[in-house]
Amino acid sequence: MHKLGVFLLKVPLRLLGLLPLRVHYALGRFVAWLAEDVVRYRRDVVMHNLTKAFPEKNVWDLKPIRKAFYQHFGELVAEAVWFGGCRNAKRLRRARLVEVENPEVAARLFEAAPSMVVMYSHCGNWELYGGIESYNYTDKPLPFNEQNFCVVYRELSSRAWDDVMRDNRFAPLKDRKHFPGYIETKDLIRYAYSHRDEKKIYNVNTDQRPYFESPANMDVDFFGQQVQTMTGAAALARKLGMSIAYLSMRRERRGHYVMRYEPICEDASKLGVAEIMQQYYRLVEADIRQQPENYLWTHQRFART
Repeated sequence: MHKLGVFLLKVPLRLLGLLPLRVHYALGRFVAWLAEDVVRYRRDVVMHNLTKAFPEKNVWDLKPIRKAFYQHFGELVAEAVWFGGCRNAKRLRRARLVEVENPEVAARLFEAAPSMVVMYSHCGNWELYGGIESYNYTDKPLPFNEQNFCVVYRELSSRAWDDVMRDNRFAPLKDRKHFPGYIETKDLIRYAYSHRDEKKIYNVNTDQRPYFESPANMDVDFFGQQVQTMTGAAALARKLGMSIAYLSMRRERRGHYVMRYEPICEDASKLGVAEIMQQYYRLVEADIRQQPENYLWTHQRFART
C-alpha cells in the first residue's frame, strides 16, 4: 500500500513538473487565490503574525502584505512542483531561478573549520536547496558536492508524502536514491559525531516554535518579542567547533531568487548558543522587514494573547 501511495502521488507530480515554469506560475496564481479568498487557508494566523510583527501598521496597511504573501505562497507551490521535474542540472541553469551571490564566503567558512553549519529560515523558497550546486554562475567555486552536502529535515507524518518530497527535493542530484546527506532531525547529533572526522556542510532550517518534544530550545528576541527557538544546530556547531553562516534567500522578482551567505562565526566554540541564536534572528528579522511577503506567515510565529 505504501508503494502504491507513493506511485499515485509521484506520477502526476512528475508529469506536472515537465511543464514550463511559466505554466506553473499561472497555476500558482490560481493556488494563491484559492488559498487566500476561497479556502482562507490559515488567514487568521497570517494576520495575527503580521499584527504582532508590525504593530505600527493598521489592518489596511497589512492587507496588501497579506495579499502579496499569498501570491508568494502560490509561487512556492508552483516552483516546488516544477523543481521536481529537474532531473538534471541543465534545466535549472537555463531557468536561472536561483543564484548564489557570494560563493566565496561559503568556501572561506567551509575551509576555516572542521565542518560548517548553515542555518536558514522560511524566507524565499527553501524547497529549492537541493539544486544549490547548480546555482553558481560565477567563476568562484562552491565547496559543495553530493558527499559533503547535508540537509536536515523533519519527517512528515505520511510516509508516502515523505518519500515523494525526498525525491522532489533532490531531483537534480546524480544519485537521489543513495544520497547520504538527507538527515532526519532526531538523527543529526548521532550522524555529526560519527562523521566528525569528515568535512561536512549541515543545512538546517531553523525557525522558532521548536518541536514539542525537543528539549533543546530557548527564548530569543524576534520583532521585539520573546519567542522560543530551536537551538540544536547552534549547540552542535559550538560543541564541535564548526563555522556557522546564515543563508539569506531574497526574491528579486518572480522567477529569480538570490542566495547570500552571511557569516556568523568561524569557530562556534568561542560563542554561546544564546549569542549565536540572537545574531541569527537579527539577520532573519532584517530580511523579513525588507521583504515581509517573502516569509512563511502561515505558521504560528507568536503566542496568542
